[in-house]
Amino acid sequence: MAETLHRSSDIPDFDTYPANPPRRTDSNTALEDRARQVGRAVGKTVVTLRKTQERLKDVASQTSEAAASRIENVKSRAQETASRVGNLKDTVKNKAQEWSETATAKAGELRQATVAKVGELGSQIKTGYYRARLRTNQVVREYPLHVVLAAGALGFLLGVGLRIWRVNRES
Repeated sequence: MAETLHRSSDIPDFDTYPANPPRRTDSNTALEDRARQVGRAVGKTVVTLRKTQERLKDVASQTSEAAASRIENVKSRAQETASRVGNLKDTVKNKAQEWSETATAKAGELRQATVAKVGELGSQIKTGYYRARLRTNQVVREYPLHVVLAAGALGFLLGVGLRIWRVNRES
């Protein structure tokens, strides 16, 4: 016995609604075959283009990430180098200032030592000159005739020496 089908509002009740797709017969025309081939080719092309587009997006993303990573790496190296240069600059500046202060201190010490030595030598020269003058005055008072004869002999010898020098110079 055939059971009655349960009917609901979800399933329409008219003949134009296809419950099963119509079966195709092998009577396809060349035009339909060609259309199917073109459709398949266009479909494959679209799929290939979409895959290529996705690959290009992935490659672009990877490339941009790699470039960003390298740029960050270069930035960090540049900052590190700049800080090293700054540290070296400060070190050089401090050393130069230290050497300048040391050189100034040494120059001051040398100046003071030189002033002291010059003062000491000046004192010795003044003392020596004063003693020589006193001794000369004493000799002149004690031996006046001898001093006059010595001055004359010195003058004579000086004259002879000048005469010889002139003769040798003219030759």
